[in-house]
Amino acid sequence: MTKLNASETKTAFATRVGLTKGRISQLVAEGLPVRPDGQIDVAEGLAWIEDNLDPSRRNKGGAFAAPASPARVSTTLAEAKRLHEIVKVQRAKLAFEREQGQLVETLAATRTVFARARAERDAHMAWVQRTAPLLAAEVGADPRATFAAMDRMMREHLEYLADMPLGSFGDGA
Repeated sequence: MTKLNASETKTAFATRVGLTKGRISQLVAEGLPVRPDGQIDVAEGLAWIEDNLDPSRRNKGGAFAAPASPARVSTTLAEAKRLHEIVKVQRAKLAFEREQGQLVETLAATRTVFARARAERDAHMAWVQRTAPLLAAEVGADPRATFAAMDRMMREHLEYLADMPLGSFGDGA
């Protein structure tokens, strides 16, 4: 079920991102957007937290900042807590995107595409069986020879389509 403009109370949003309500209030004071009714738009809130939680992560790629030097081996407790907080927000963002229908499971998508391709193949082969006798009658050809030629050509065409990389269909998006 897709909800556009989903919003939550500060308490519910805090639970979603794994923070306390007090920490959310601190973030609101720092600029976390709040709607006029006091609720937080989930998508905007998650994006704001990801962009503003740590100045070293303001790049849009969302990757963690590289350590200052390769010699740095140990992580301080504060750094570990900061990274933990960032991971919690990223998980909450993924969960929200899944709730909104923006993410799908790879296995489910693969099964759906495979089932659709099989159905289309079967429909094409059934079309040959229905059409060959009609075409033969229309042009005065041998029905068996017409069916054999159409069946062979359709199978060759389907093999050609099966060998095409997925990115070559449309824009690949």
